[in-house]
Amino acid sequence: MLTKQEVDQYIRLTLKQWGQAHLRIEWFESERTLGLACVYQNKIKLNVLILKRFSLFDEVLKHEIAHFLTFESNGKKFLRKNNRWQLHGADFKAQCRRMKIPARTRIPA
Repeated sequence: MLTKQEVDQYIRLTLKQWGQAHLRIEWFESERTLGLACVYQNKIKLNVLILKRFSLFDEVLKHEIAHFLTFESNGKKFLRKNNRWQLHGADFKAQCRRMKIPARTRIPA
């Protein structure tokens, strides 16, 4: 298990690395969701369950950052296709490749 200090330091460094140091982090507990990118509030919500494994923590954090990078690269909006939001579309997948994480919709806990 990671310490609070290790988690905070890793988050700060990772956000800075991807040009997202302005984002806030909030923690929550849920059985269904591991993370959320709240682009209009400039925050990432992370489930405390992801702290059980560093690889899970790292992937979820970077997955949510990828949503912000995609949002910004598309002019601060999400793209639509066939009247549906493309939250995990081609642009998101390209960001994930750039960040060297899997481009998946659901991350297994």
